[in-house]
This record gives sequence, structure tokens and C-alpha cells, in this order.
Amino acid sequence: MCLLHLQDGKLRRQQVRSGRSREAGEFQTVELQGDQSQTRNVVRADYQKRVDPNDKQAQTLLDEMRAHIKKLEEMRKNEDPRLSFSTPEFKEAQRMFTDNLKKNFGKPVEWGMVKDHPWSTPQLRKLDVPVDVDGKPWPLDDQGQPIAKP
Repeated sequence: MCLLHLQDGKLRRQQVRSGRSREAGEFQTVELQGDQSQTRNVVRADYQKRVDPNDKQAQTLLDEMRAHIKKLEEMRKNEDPRLSFSTPEFKEAQRMFTDNLKKNFGKPVEWGMVKDHPWSTPQLRKLDVPVDVDGKPWPLDDQGQPIAKP
């Protein structure tokens, strides 16, 4: 049996026989380059070497592995590796967008949920005077139109 594990940025393969592993110095090391397809190819190549060509189950499994890898490669061929939701750039852009959304993107609030009485249900209505997100009146020009930036 063959075990694969990641250690110090390198994929290490360890042969296991009857429950005992080989000595630590006998690991086979494969460099990783940030792409898991290399890992899959190592696993597949190792399995292909060990499999009996006359075993129909093993050949079916190999065909399934090939089809799955081809499907994954098709899915990822147009993927941009820079687009990740965990990168600092994305998190900063998301934070800036959220902050701007809270400020209505620098535009006045002209519609709002208004209650006629404290006990009534709020209704969406156009406000008489545009306000900022804090409820303060928005500065207007001579024609009574909101100024783009206060």
C-alpha cells in the first residue's frame, strides 16, 4: 500500500507493508508547484504501474480516474487562480465595497421606509428632502437638486 502526505512543501510517498512503514529515509519525494494535478498524476501513475492489465475492475477504476481528472481539468481550464475569496486583495475589496454600501456609495438617500405613526407599519416612500445615511439633510444646489458629493 502507498501513503501520500505533505511535509515541508513536498509530497512524500511512503510504502506500507503489513501494517509497518519503511524507514523515514526511504520516502520518495515529489516537488509540488501549487498544482494538485501533479499529485493526482503521481497517484494515478503509481496505481497504473501496480495494476494487472487483465483485471477488469482495476481497468474500470483507471478509466473512471481518467474521466474524473479530465472533467476536473475541463472545469479548471478557464479558472483564474488570482480569483480567490481568501486572498488579501479580495478581502480588502470586499471591505471597501461593504463600507461604501453602508454609505450609499456617496449618494443621497431619496427613498426610505417611513412610518406615519409610531404604531403603523413602515412603507417605502420617496422622501420630501434627500438625506445622508445618518439622517441629516443632504446639501442641495440652487434648483433644489442634491449635490453629487457633500
